Amino acid sequence: MSYTRTVEQRAYDHLYDPVYTTPETGLYRQANNPVRAAAEPGNDVSGTARHKYFKQPLVPHLHAVAPEVLLAPTAKQDPLAPPAMEDEPLTKAVGVQTKYRDSEAQTNPYTPQFVVKEDQEEPEVMMLDGLGEGSLPAGAKEVTMIERAREKRALEASLPPITDEASLTLRKRLMEQQELREYNLREKEFDNMREKRLTVLRKAIDERDASNEFLAEQRVEALRQRKMEQRDKALTNIQNRRIKALRKLSKARKDVPTVGALGSRKNRDIIGEYADFSSKVYAPIRRDGKSQDAGGDKFDVLSKTAPMDSLENIAKMEATIPSKLTKTAIRKPQKQQQQTKTAADRKNLALTADLQLMDTIINTSGGEEEMQNVTVSATAMTSAAGTSPGWRAKTKKVERPATPVVPEVDEEAENEHMALILLQRLMRGRAVQNTMFEGKERRIELIKELRASEGVEQGDPGVLTQPERKERVHDAAIDTIAGETTSALFDFLGKELVRKEEKDKLQAMAAAAEKERIKREVEEGGKRQAEELLRSREDEAYRQITRMHHAAATTFVSDLMAQALEKVVAELVMKFAKGEAGGEVVGGEVEETAKELVGSFLKSGAEGIADVAKEGETDARILDAAQATVDQVMKDVTVNSTL
Repeated sequence: MSYTRTVEQRAYDHLYDPVYTTPETGLYRQANNPVRAAAEPGNDVSGTARHKYFKQPLVPHLHAVAPEVLLAPTAKQDPLAPPAMEDEPLTKAVGVQTKYRDSEAQTNPYTPQFVVKEDQEEPEVMMLDGLGEGSLPAGAKEVTMIERAREKRALEASLPPITDEASLTLRKRLMEQQELREYNLREKEFDNMREKRLTVLRKAIDERDASNEFLAEQRVEALRQRKMEQRDKALTNIQNRRIKALRKLSKARKDVPTVGALGSRKNRDIIGEYADFSSKVYAPIRRDGKSQDAGGDKFDVLSKTAPMDSLENIAKMEATIPSKLTKTAIRKPQKQQQQTKTAADRKNLALTADLQLMDTIINTSGGEEEMQNVTVSATAMTSAAGTSPGWRAKTKKVERPATPVVPEVDEEAENEHMALILLQRLMRGRAVQNTMFEGKERRIELIKELRASEGVEQGDPGVLTQPERKERVHDAAIDTIAGETTSALFDFLGKELVRKEEKDKLQAMAAAAEKERIKREVEEGGKRQAEELLRSREDEAYRQITRMHHAAATTFVSDLMAQALEKVVAELVMKFAKGEAGGEVVGGEVEETAKELVGSFLKSGAEGIADVAKEGETDARILDAAQATVDQVMKDVTVNSTL
């Protein structure tokens, strides 16, 4: 059973149909991948080293801080320190929950619009509080105007009628009083309005003055900032010049010629040079023009010794070395004996030696007995431990030692002891003084010599008076100014001298180079002139010889052709006379004979001319190469002389 099915789309309609739409954006897009890859830019860097291009370079930053400036250390916070406790304020702003609120949100506490005293009635104008039409609700000004209008209406209602003269007079007086009150009120309103306007005007003037003052302060601040920037720039330039000058001074100090060096004006220290094995006496500098001393080959060790490339040569060299150079003998320093000058000193020295000997004997004997006792006790403990187990051994109870008692010190004995200590200190100090005095007496001549060389000790100059101090300050200032001026002048003169010497050297080099160039030009000019004269002579000789050879060859060929022609003519005449020769044969033979004769004579001449031309071309090439070489040498000499 067969059936048919309608397919709504093909497999790749979404790729090739230009109007196909689908809700999916990333489904089966193989055909667009090449185009999309070509449209999207790729990475600038790829490969294993791409991770190196994700960091920002570290740009160095130089702080223009002078090397002599020492910045104060910044205070660092200790991370282990506890936080500081803040004091609790005495007053706080705390919100209060009230029962007056419109919703569940917190509202302000209820406050009435107005408060009326207990002894007063509520004014009737407050009944207009809920109205809001036109100028309502009324304010304080409207309330005052309403009260005045009521008073005026009440007054007008209470005026007496115009019936008689007394009522008219009273009415007139009341109305005048009312007008006067209204006039005063009006003046008061004018005064209030004027005060308000004046207040507004004062406020505006104050604001204007404040703004002007603010602008002036801004201008002053901007000017101050500019001046500060100029000052900072000037200080920076001064600092840079100072650092530059300090560097120049340090460099100049380093470049100061040493004693005995080339160009030094100081006297030569011969003893110091021979004492220093690294000086120029032992190791001269080649650029100074000095050579090694005569007999310097004695320092060449490699030429006098066998090469150290084998074990036999090394053993032979070690055999020739003296034993005192390979062995070190250390001698124990001897104890310096105390010098004795008197019999008492010798007696004390002998007594001290005896006491030290007895002390040594006593210490040695006591140590041996103690060692024997320790050995015996250790042996007994070892034997006891070997015969019985440890848990059966009886242990002695440790008895508490007796409490030590400090003997009472007698004050007199203590005083005597302290007196003896003081006496010993005095005696020891006196002994040290005597030793120092003996040493001084023994070296008195040397001390006098040193004092004589250093000069007599100077005493206290004392306090200078005011005129002397001023004179010294004046002299010091003059010496300072003169020294600065003189040093600057000497510096300038020294630089000028160096510049002049360099200029003279350069001029001398240029003059020598110019003289050498002129000399070489003259020599080359003479050589060139001689060569040209010789060449012209050779050319003229060649032309004369060629002309002579050409004339000789022409004459020879003419004579030869005439002879051949005569011979041929004679033969032809003889043939004609005999009636044997024909016309065509005779003409062909004559022409062929003439060609052979001319060719035999011209071939040798053409070959000679070709050889001469070839030799001339070879000579011309050699001459051109020599001329180019000479021109290049002259150009190099000219450039070197100019430099």
